[in-house]
Amino acid sequence: MDKIKNVLVIAGSSQIGTEAIKLMLKNGYRVYVTSRNPIETNDENLFKYTLDVSNSESFLNLKKELQGIEFCAIVNNAGVVVASPVEYLDEDELSRQLQVNLFGLLRIIKFFSGQLEKNGKIINVSSMASYGVYPFLSPYCLSKRASDILLRSFSNESGYKYVSIRPGVIKTKFWLDSIEQNKKNFENFYGKYEKIGQYMLKNAQENAQNALDPSAVGKAIYKSLRAKNPKSVVNVGIDAHLCAIATKFLSEDLLNKIIRIALKIKSR
Repeated sequence: MDKIKNVLVIAGSSQIGTEAIKLMLKNGYRVYVTSRNPIETNDENLFKYTLDVSNSESFLNLKKELQGIEFCAIVNNAGVVVASPVEYLDEDELSRQLQVNLFGLLRIIKFFSGQLEKNGKIINVSSMASYGVYPFLSPYCLSKRASDILLRSFSNESGYKYVSIRPGVIKTKFWLDSIEQNKKNFENFYGKYEKIGQYMLKNAQENAQNALDPSAVGKAIYKSLRAKNPKSVVNVGIDAHLCAIATKFLSEDLLNKIIRIALKIKSR
């Protein structure tokens, strides 16, 4: 690159964020990274800041620190997951889900899209959950789908490019963190949903060890960053591609039938 490009990375302490940042630094980008947790990576072109994406005042403080810096891209990795049967879903928990995954993205757009270069882009790490096919994870699916719609609308309104990175199951500590954050919500599975709750807990523990390596998502982010005309939707992993195919080619009624059969098998 003739000129050093600046990238703003939100929630860069995640394993996916770390993998993407390594590629950016290796290839000559200057990275401004935010997180709530310490970031171990050090580099002369890496600048670290604190940000709570659920807090507007935190954004105001960051805005002051980054005043005057122009970014070629903004990469958003922030995300939490709330799990619960819909009939027992706590309103405050749904609000917590949306404050990070949806309103967090809105705050990023409102506070920092004005600092994007003319041909800049926003890359949002969404999820295959955006396809909306996962019962008992409806808050998470809702937040990811809504954030993709928000980002797409912003792109069409402003002219800035966008990329929705939709990973399948990725081997990160996100799963174990989610178990800890959902301790109270798992009580909602007691009774008629107990077996499916046990399955979900076991599955999350296994995913933390046996899923796709986070470097695959890091590479997808970097590829989208470098591309002049990146794809708007990038699925990562066989499971994410299967979700995309199923929702595109199967009727909603047929897909619902398949989901219900799968749930019966898993809850035996």
